[in-house]
Amino acid sequence: MIRIFSRARFSGWGRDARAVIRFRILVAILLCSSNLLLRAQAPEAWVYIDSILVEGNIKTKERLILRELQFKTGDSLPMGRLSDILEFNRLRVMNLGIFTHSKFNVREWKPGNHLVLHLKLTETWFIYPAPLFELADRNFNVWWNEFNRSLKRVNYGLDLNHVNLTGNADQLKLKLQFGYTNKYEVSYRRANINRKQTLGISGNIAYNRAREVSYRTAENKLLFYRNPDAWQITRFTAGLSMQYRPKLFASQTFTLEFYDNRISDSVLVRNTDFFLNNSLRQRHLSFIYNWTVDRRDIRPYPIKGWLSTVEARVNGLLPGDNLRIVRLFGTYEYYHPVFTKNLSIEVRLSGRTSLPRRRPPYYNNQGLGYGGSFVRGYEYYVLDGLDYGLLRTAFHYKAFDFSINFGKFMPLKAFKVLPVKLYLSANNDTGYANDPHYGANNPLTNRLIYGYGLGLDAILYYDKSIRMEWSRNDLGESGFFLRIDAGF
Repeated sequence: MIRIFSRARFSGWGRDARAVIRFRILVAILLCSSNLLLRAQAPEAWVYIDSILVEGNIKTKERLILRELQFKTGDSLPMGRLSDILEFNRLRVMNLGIFTHSKFNVREWKPGNHLVLHLKLTETWFIYPAPLFELADRNFNVWWNEFNRSLKRVNYGLDLNHVNLTGNADQLKLKLQFGYTNKYEVSYRRANINRKQTLGISGNIAYNRAREVSYRTAENKLLFYRNPDAWQITRFTAGLSMQYRPKLFASQTFTLEFYDNRISDSVLVRNTDFFLNNSLRQRHLSFIYNWTVDRRDIRPYPIKGWLSTVEARVNGLLPGDNLRIVRLFGTYEYYHPVFTKNLSIEVRLSGRTSLPRRRPPYYNNQGLGYGGSFVRGYEYYVLDGLDYGLLRTAFHYKAFDFSINFGKFMPLKAFKVLPVKLYLSANNDTGYANDPHYGANNPLTNRLIYGYGLGLDAILYYDKSIRMEWSRNDLGESGFFLRIDAGF
């Protein structure tokens, strides 16, 4: 084989050069062979889990915590990877969202590599009767710059969250919201309702109404109509979901949702395609199937791991429904450290397509720019459409990692110590929205857009974040953008 390479690939080279190449190939083959032989002759050492002690779960059920671990009593683990495995599983417990601190250690190391593991936890404060004060607009910058910081576009009220109602990480949420949009909502979610902890349920019912509504998109900006004396849109929604999670990382969710939406005559005059067919009302029953595999280490701010989601939504199950759209959505996220443990890369790819291809109601034509699907640098714009694709990439560098101890000034034990992590980020996003029906007056749709910039992310108490970003888009526009996530 070496002779063939020397004639076919190295013809014209000197005899000495060919000899050096042959020698290096031979050395590489010998090194690979020796590594394989050493691995075969030196079996990996294992440790054996005799018991797992859990401390600090005053209300939380121990079986819920043990369910999140990759191992159980009686299992064996490779000794060389023990530290990494314990750290990964410590983070899995933190991802429940009901602890502020956790620590895994070996309580006892017995002869024969038999271990007693100890997991020490600090439960968070479970009840958040938070005064509600939030912006009605899509993001802080839209409210600050385009609506001149108007307090008329602010929602206020009471947002009551209980994140661990029965000790099973089940969440009860009650919302009474007034101001720009009135909203009354109750929802409940529990991830384990059977003995094997493989089935979960969730349900919600909500009613909201507003005196202002976005009735059309022009130049990729939302146009609003407001009447302070009459409600312009009312929405009633109800949903019920069943989740099936036989193993740790993969889950399937089956959901039924009912919608009943109404608009005023004034909205219909401004856009007869709002619900299509000059309709003032839209009702439909929908079925959603979601399949997710989540292997991220830290869900609020992943550093390592990946997430994959596929979702199919069928709107219009009943004969009298006046919305019939099938939508397929997919996303893949990848996170991994590079070069050093403090530097990591993030890649997020997502997309959606819709069937049939005929004109949808304007109300159901949202694409990029809503929720978390946006290109950084384009926060002031929306890109409607039947389909869209989005690629977001970023480098994150952990610049600081420290804790603040409030001591006696903080009466709540869960919040006495404030962990703070600061990350520097470099971002680059690309997106595309396909709008064959409403795109004539929106020049950003049906073409590729991109944005890039730098950011500073502050992560507090594991799941609360403040993101400050400077971004620039391919139109030459730039700005400073702020995002806050309270973690519940």
